[in-house]
Amino acid sequence: MNPRIHRIAAAVAIALGAAALAPATFAQTQPPTQAQQQPTQAQAPAQNAQAAPAPADAGPAPTDTELQQFAQAARDVETIKQTAQPEMAKAKTPDARTQIQQSAEKKMEAAVRSHSLSIQRYQQIAMVAQTDSNVRAKLMKLLQAPPASS
Repeated sequence: MNPRIHRIAAAVAIALGAAALAPATFAQTQPPTQAQQQPTQAQAPAQNAQAAPAPADAGPAPTDTELQQFAQAARDVETIKQTAQPEMAKAKTPDARTQIQQSAEKKMEAAVRSHSLSIQRYQQIAMVAQTDSNVRAKLMKLLQAPPASS
């Protein structure tokens, strides 16, 4: 279990809202069965929010540029998660699931960094979005807009 990626997934879920991402964390070594998956996904944001310790330093308020970078990174992270989840479900062994999970975690970290954010800053922005309604509103607006073409 990589706590850093678990926090990234939780941060994305919290920042975007439960309905926007319906996160399932990569911290699990075995994916839930189809019958278990729906309630687990709906409950995950609340559980992750409660389980995450309050940060000692949420960092400075994010700039508009950082919010744009965060929104782009969050989209990429979610795409990686959506790709990896079915692969993990199809994996025949725990080792295979672990390999898929680790690969996805590396891709998620790279996605965050590719948008000029450190993992720590990405998490800080997510924490600020939890507590600051103005930041959250700006972020939601960015996330609802079509992705910027590169």
